[in-house]
Amino acid sequence: MFQDVDAFDHDEQALFSALDTALQDGLASPTGRSAYHRAMAALDQLVEDREERLYSPLAADPLTRDYISRLDGQIHGVSGRIDILRTHIELGLMSASENHADLDASLLRLVRQLRARFRREAVLIPVYAGWLDRSANLAEAAL
Repeated sequence: MFQDVDAFDHDEQALFSALDTALQDGLASPTGRSAYHRAMAALDQLVEDREERLYSPLAADPLTRDYISRLDGQIHGVSGRIDILRTHIELGLMSASENHADLDASLLRLVRQLRARFRREAVLIPVYAGWLDRSANLAEAAL
């Protein structure tokens, strides 16, 4: 299960690498748009994986449930801003908007919000590691 933590870190690095490319090249360029779409696909997968392998088990455990609930409340506001910025960018790209400077500014704000979200979620890693140790000890004791 500790490989999950490594996989999350790798996926997060890939996400920000693609976003950095999109920022550098700009959304007006084909490489910038391609990097943005890769990043959003990576974000969707990362959020789904974290929900399944990190949040769900911790939220189901009575010892960590309250902590996860509070953290989820903190992240909810950031997630809303991420969704709004993402929608703005995607609608601008679909409409072939000529206002690329506005889209690039939204992309920069999106990157900042994503970094804030992942910084807040980083506190889950030690909680998850402790949960894994406790779960392994309980399973071992049951044998």
